[in-house]
Amino acid sequence: MCGLAGTVGHSGIDPECNAIVRRMSATMIHRGPDGEGYAFRDGCALGFRRLAIVDLDAPSPPFANESGTIWTVCNGEIYNADELRTRLEAKGHRLRTRVDTEVIPHLYEEHGPGMVQHLDGMFAFAVWDEPSRTLMLGRDRAGEKPLFFWHGREEFVFASELRAFLAHPRAPRALDPVAFRRYLTHGFFPAPFTPIAGICKLPAGHIALVRDGALRIERYWDLADHFGTDYDAPVSNRASIAEELDHRLASAVRRRSRSDVPVGVFLSGGLDSASVLAYQTEQVGPGVPAFSLGHDQRSFDESRFAVRAARFFDADYHSLILGKADLEDGLRRVGEGLDEPLGDASTIPTHLLARFARRRVKVVLSGEGADELFAGYPTYAGHLLAERFRRFPAWLRAALRAVARGLAPVRMGNVGVAYLLSRFLSGTEMDRIERHHEWFGSLSPRRHATVIAPAILARLGADDAFGSARAGLEGKKFPDDLAELLYSDFLLYLQDDLLTKVDRATMLASLEARAPFLDHELAEFVAALPSRLKLRGITGKAILREAVGRRLPREILSRRKRGFNIPFSRWVLEGLGDTLVRRFSRERIEARGLLAFEGVSALLREHMSRQVDHRKPLFTLLALDLWCDRVYGEGGMVPVAGGSLSPGMTGAGCGPERRDAIMRSTHDNGRGREIFT
Repeated sequence: MCGLAGTVGHSGIDPECNAIVRRMSATMIHRGPDGEGYAFRDGCALGFRRLAIVDLDAPSPPFANESGTIWTVCNGEIYNADELRTRLEAKGHRLRTRVDTEVIPHLYEEHGPGMVQHLDGMFAFAVWDEPSRTLMLGRDRAGEKPLFFWHGREEFVFASELRAFLAHPRAPRALDPVAFRRYLTHGFFPAPFTPIAGICKLPAGHIALVRDGALRIERYWDLADHFGTDYDAPVSNRASIAEELDHRLASAVRRRSRSDVPVGVFLSGGLDSASVLAYQTEQVGPGVPAFSLGHDQRSFDESRFAVRAARFFDADYHSLILGKADLEDGLRRVGEGLDEPLGDASTIPTHLLARFARRRVKVVLSGEGADELFAGYPTYAGHLLAERFRRFPAWLRAALRAVARGLAPVRMGNVGVAYLLSRFLSGTEMDRIERHHEWFGSLSPRRHATVIAPAILARLGADDAFGSARAGLEGKKFPDDLAELLYSDFLLYLQDDLLTKVDRATMLASLEARAPFLDHELAEFVAALPSRLKLRGITGKAILREAVGRRLPREILSRRKRGFNIPFSRWVLEGLGDTLVRRFSRERIEARGLLAFEGVSALLREHMSRQVDHRKPLFTLLALDLWCDRVYGEGGMVPVAGGSLSPGMTGAGCGPERRDAIMRSTHDNGRGREIFT
């Protein structure tokens, strides 16, 4: 787990580029406080910050092959590095350390860009092939590790975090209006969009190749290829499938425990994290460090389940109880360290938990990915109910909506009935894709006309607020509706919300987080299973519960899904609302130029009067404003790029249309497929 930065396109060894890469790397010291390294080559400058996990005394990357012609930096962890090292040494390669990054240049010598298929891990890497003057970037299959790039007129720049580009004098600064609207819709920036026009995320499962100023992006892995391949599996085989799943989960946890420093577990007391703790305890014995959060507000405090799981497995248990002062401190820390806006309030407790765990361990295992693979979210069952609801007469549907609106004042607790009902009814008249992302999203597109500044709306043209979701599904076939929804969440919500949150929140604390459920072979196996083994009636994770059933306490197995929430709704009512009133004053909003005062004030007014729980849109707007303060100055005006055909957005080959084209790409029988040049 580290930070990388670099630039290519200059001639010779350029002192200015070298200095820029040093400054970019320095912005990410939190990602790698244990060391730094640089390689300044003819046409390429690489920088690296190291968080030492394996072979602690080894020198910091970049690493090269024996002849010094291929150089590599890598953020993340290659879990099969030992096996790759053995194979490479058998072929005559000489490696000097046990650091996983060092296998990459030698693997590239053997396989070229196809080497990415041999990597098992979470990673974002860069390879500089000096003889061919080719740069290769690669990102892991699920998107656990971030990688950003900007293709300028005469240079190509990349880094692990968006903040690093602010240290580059020529990198763009203008806000991308299309990306801005996608953010308001989802609460995150769907890859390859970022808030800044011209700077892109390399999407998960993709590589990028840069040579002679030309950029080519290819998809090397797509979970969509694996859905339905085992749909004829009879239900009578359920026991053997559960046994195989149990074996694969154990293997995934074992691989992610590779470390020369202590490894702990984030423990919520839910099914996913308790399962990870169960396998880890079986493999290393009792006393696994486990870390959980509690709240001083009862409806949000579920630490009793974490305590139960910790006692059951005899873990070395540590709990952090959060109060209002802790949340205020967390908001300040997250706001100051926010790499890009993220409308997920659970970023705050995740970061506080990471800081708490970092006192004792350097690596934690977490449960991300299980919900998207095994249908763990209640929204999946919600779609079944929505289809039944749509069969009711129109007058009855309208009456029920009126009843829901009359439930004010709402409780503002932890996902109360009124909140769930209002979210459910908001999407029942939409098509499946719109409904799903309405439920998961932040600001409904129906609100955009009142919340987005008219000048920004004029630049958006006919852009589809759900364009990223539709593009990701275009051209792909699934055996049923649930498979399509699971894939969409794996592609969007998991990659650009959950994994972004975990990466930023943990790396701000210099802590490495690993997700066993995202083992790509495990994900492929689960995707191939029939949907009826995942969602049984309205109960999700059916086959997972069978696989881990003998390992967990009964009360953990039977718990319903609960989000990792904080009392943000009530926090707004009890003090934070005054802060939001000041932040979203007419003067500040008009100075920014992004939002419409009347629309934003209506959201805040409805929340403060308890008519509607607007927790999600309000936090989405707050996160955006905090980020704008850091990038453009306190209350400062935000420069906005032109419309969708603006030269500033398309001149580098990464305009909105081409960014959606990346999401439409499919993996072509293991050979990859060119997306754009």
